[in-house]
Amino acid sequence: MGLYADAGLINIAKQLFEQTPHRDVVLWTSLVSAYAKCGLPDEARHAFDQMPERNAVSWAAVISAYSQGARHKEALLVFDEMHYAGVEPTEATLISVLSSAGYIGALKEGKWVHDYVIHNQIFLTASLGTALLSMYAKCGCIDDAIQVFAGMPQRDELAWTTMISALAMHGQGELALVLFYEMLSLGLRPDHVTFVGVLSACSHAGLIEEGRYHFKCMKDTFRIEPRVEHFGCMVDILGRGGYVEEAWDFVQAMPMEPDVLVLKSLLSACASYGRVEYAEWAAKKLNKLDPGIASSYVLLANAYANLGRWADAERVRKMMRDRGVTKTPGCSLIEVGGVVHQFVAGENEEHHQIKEIKSTLHQMDKLLRLVDQSPTLLVAVNSNTLVLKEPSNGGSFLSRGIKMEMRKLRITYK
Repeated sequence: MGLYADAGLINIAKQLFEQTPHRDVVLWTSLVSAYAKCGLPDEARHAFDQMPERNAVSWAAVISAYSQGARHKEALLVFDEMHYAGVEPTEATLISVLSSAGYIGALKEGKWVHDYVIHNQIFLTASLGTALLSMYAKCGCIDDAIQVFAGMPQRDELAWTTMISALAMHGQGELALVLFYEMLSLGLRPDHVTFVGVLSACSHAGLIEEGRYHFKCMKDTFRIEPRVEHFGCMVDILGRGGYVEEAWDFVQAMPMEPDVLVLKSLLSACASYGRVEYAEWAAKKLNKLDPGIASSYVLLANAYANLGRWADAERVRKMMRDRGVTKTPGCSLIEVGGVVHQFVAGENEEHHQIKEIKSTLHQMDKLLRLVDQSPTLLVAVNSNTLVLKEPSNGGSFLSRGIKMEMRKLRITYK
């Protein structure tokens, strides 16, 4: 059944299951796993619910089905069911749960798994440790990720790569490179994913020369052919540093067609540094790949506006309106009591506590006035810190057009 599932032949796998007269827990679990491999989490759950007998591997299979299918909330809910049923999770289950927790920022669930590992003295394999540090990094807890990495008794190439990428994502480019050099000193061989992390670290830290060096080193020393994501990193590195001509040359020299991320990086750099002719080319390419990408219109309009070409800027914005292209609304997530709540700009009226949230916002506004401060706008800096910033045009932060902006809803809900 597994072979048929690997080939995407789920109907044949199901027929084989139905033709087998004696269906034990192993065969049932194989069916659940087959559905999971074929990206059918609902069918996997249906088969799981029909099982006359379940074991830890069965639970792992259905949790994995939801996790692999990007149904992360459901994966965590099934894990809760498993816990209440008194079934001890396997390592594969813990890894799936950590993956889902990281994707939706469910830090409480992720920490529960970590505490479970410590309390039950579960050996921290390279795979489990990597899943833990990845979860912490995605939840914004880079110090916890570093602590997990430092305490891992086993670290394979994936663990090092994940830690390097996590540091790059959190703006600690120099430390990411230190880890990369340490990885090399241990005789571990980086792969193409490692170099995405390294180049990303150079980009976020503004290390232009180091970026050039590592891109060349990847090809000449490690014989790794650059992929589109590596070119994207280099365009980002050069564009952020103001080397727009070199970024342009990089794109023109690519052996493959630039993807959306490469073109966005080039367009952003061109808009920032006034290279409107390159910006026009990148925007045209982006529109061919996906005419619904709002940033291609916005950045090109900004490039025109920065040069005082107001008619061209308005022409692009009109084109955007005529084609019905809109910006993707911002989204914020917050975990409260083990439940992840999502707030999307302009789409929060359906939240079951929206009245209480709005009421609290009004109370916050009144309190700010009572302490004799100028009416202020609350801004979320990160998941743990808030700062107060004066609005440029005065007035209550509730009375402005952004009064129901999703970050404030998230903060209030917290």
